[in-house]
Amino acid sequence: MIVVVGAGITGLAIGHELLESGADFIILEASDRVGGVVQSGKVGEHVLDWGPQRGRLTPDFRERVTKFGLDDELLVAETNLGLLIYHDGGLRRVPFSIPEMFTTDALSLRGAIRVLLEPITAGPRDNERVDAYFRRKVGSEAYDTLVGPFFGGLYGSNPADMDVEVALAPILSRAGVRRSLLATLIKRGRISAAPAFSFQDGMERLPQAMAEALGDRVRLGAPVELISATRSGWVATVGDTGERIKAEQIVIATPALAAATLLEHQAPRASATIRALNHNPIAIVHVTADLDADAMGFQVAFAESHRALRGVTFQHCLFNRHRLFSAFLGGSLNPAIVDADDALLANTATKEFEDTTGAPAEAISVWRTQMPAWDLSWRALKDLRMPVGLHVAGNWHTRAGLPGRFAEAKSVTASVLGLSTQSPDEQL
Repeated sequence: MIVVVGAGITGLAIGHELLESGADFIILEASDRVGGVVQSGKVGEHVLDWGPQRGRLTPDFRERVTKFGLDDELLVAETNLGLLIYHDGGLRRVPFSIPEMFTTDALSLRGAIRVLLEPITAGPRDNERVDAYFRRKVGSEAYDTLVGPFFGGLYGSNPADMDVEVALAPILSRAGVRRSLLATLIKRGRISAAPAFSFQDGMERLPQAMAEALGDRVRLGAPVELISATRSGWVATVGDTGERIKAEQIVIATPALAAATLLEHQAPRASATIRALNHNPIAIVHVTADLDADAMGFQVAFAESHRALRGVTFQHCLFNRHRLFSAFLGGSLNPAIVDADDALLANTATKEFEDTTGAPAEAISVWRTQMPAWDLSWRALKDLRMPVGLHVAGNWHTRAGLPGRFAEAKSVTASVLGLSTQSPDEQL
């Protein structure tokens, strides 16, 4: 028996890998719902997401949509939607090709020419921060205006607090970047990505469909409160009932703090390492407004650091969700704003939405969450060691985002099944 703790996207993806391998397993979820941070619902006539706002419909993900029976619910954004940056008092188009660098008003001519010098700059240096790397590569103007806000926005972090080796190098490797960013762009002609997607009832439909396919292998309302070792493996103790489930392997696919708590007695050093990882507080304020901008959304340039608003996703344009926009506030640049009460957060979001877009807005939902920062504290994960038979997984452990969750599910499952072929004595 293999026990997976947590029925977020990671835990469910691991469940499907185990199912295809024919392994005996169960997924235990503390709450009464699946999906973890992927959470959707309706407020009035509006479908809202309180976690990831969209995914990217790569060929692999398109296959998963069909596999989980979600074809009829799929929403796919237009492929020609661009991105905007709020800079110097206005929304400006983000360039995705070399010619666009000279036609956008997001960069000065001098800033665009500086970007063209990137191929003669060196690759990453030892112990280099992400901001220093990008400033060397593309210049301070392009970094402060474009690259920094969009890369930092992935995590709500300040790239000055992020390590190239930990936070950026894996992304560059997957993109095929060796030394030069621009050489890769020249080869492709244009930065492009798979179209954005969601579902009619929001992103939570994905984990719901995944759980439905797993059937009674997913148990809700089953909080694992203790993990203990035995001579033949492990035992997971569930909830107030004290039910003990014997397992050869246990995969902890929970948020970092929950994982650290479960590991306190069996792996105290690993627990302390995980507990020390920084997370950024984020407020998501959904607003309604009359704004037709023909874009996926915008980020706010670092020169506008006095603003609590860091970015906005245009649900109205992406998925034809009438008049709906998702505003993000806080992060490492302004964490205190997230502690404000709902009324102040709503007022701040609507005022800054109006300041940046020119369109009056009305807040309809306020939500708070945390994002793994992937800052310098993540260096400690290189030395994370787990007892044989215990595994951790999640968006705090490897690459964030939906593709990263499915990729980690494959690697964790391979490790689990490899250990499961050993005898109990070998595992100990």
